[in-house]
Amino acid sequence: MKLDTELLPLLPPWYRAILDYQEICQTEQEQFEALAEEIAAVADNFFFQTMDAGAVSQWEQIFGIVPNAAVESLDFRRARILNRVSTRPPFTLGFLYQKLDELIGPGAWTVTVDYPNYTLYIESSAEDQQYATEVAYTVNKIKPAHIVYVNTPYLRAGLLLSETIELSQLTYHYQLGAWGLGVQPFATEQGQGVIKMPTTPSIQQALLEGVANFAAGDIASARINGSVTIPDIDKSVDGATLTITYTVAQTQAETITQAELLGHDGAVLTSSSVYVPVTGSTIMKHIIPVSEGVVSNG
Repeated sequence: MKLDTELLPLLPPWYRAILDYQEICQTEQEQFEALAEEIAAVADNFFFQTMDAGAVSQWEQIFGIVPNAAVESLDFRRARILNRVSTRPPFTLGFLYQKLDELIGPGAWTVTVDYPNYTLYIESSAEDQQYATEVAYTVNKIKPAHIVYVNTPYLRAGLLLSETIELSQLTYHYQLGAWGLGVQPFATEQGQGVIKMPTTPSIQQALLEGVANFAAGDIASARINGSVTIPDIDKSVDGATLTITYTVAQTQAETITQAELLGHDGAVLTSSSVYVPVTGSTIMKHIIPVSEGVVSNG
């Protein structure tokens, strides 16, 4: 909705050229522009997707939500209010999928239900989990009481292998019976160019799987927030993909901001900045696929 706040064109032509009327209209126009903004704000506040911070704050008070301005954007706070308002029975697995699309994003999560053990696992990226608390609230509100919810943040960082084949030729600097010792080297190598570029596939699956298994043997423990070491890790290799899994308890950290994998000598092998609120038993998962490829300079 666009309101016209220009007043000078509304006056008769013989008044528009008078400086006094121009200044009066300019002053009144600023007041009308402020009024137009207030009118537009009232209209915007009828909808959760466009409401301002003041309206969002009022709804948060209704639902008893304490916002964290340091990590929560206004868009996220709007989405959280909309989620609270729209969470109504009947509750199904399809309803949960719809909610995860709204909170996390389509294709950005994976749900696994362990029916024999009555456990629900939700995997999503560990890099920014400001939605994790709201997902936990939503799941705990709609799931049956005997189902346990486990948040499983994952980190994906792969290894790329490439192969280049170059051709060289030896040039000999001697003649039979007439080679000056020390004058020139016996032979020199001259490059003839690259005959196989790294972008051309050549590495076989056996090598990729071997590198994945080698990397698994080199990882000894995990560490969170630079100080809490977790020696009990689970390592599995499926084809050429290495997966490292471990559990972080709420007593170990309230929020995970850094996740590392360490070698047997304590050296840091991988390090990632993350944001994961720990509201219960949280399973961290590092996924390291090994594949053939090259890193683009762009």
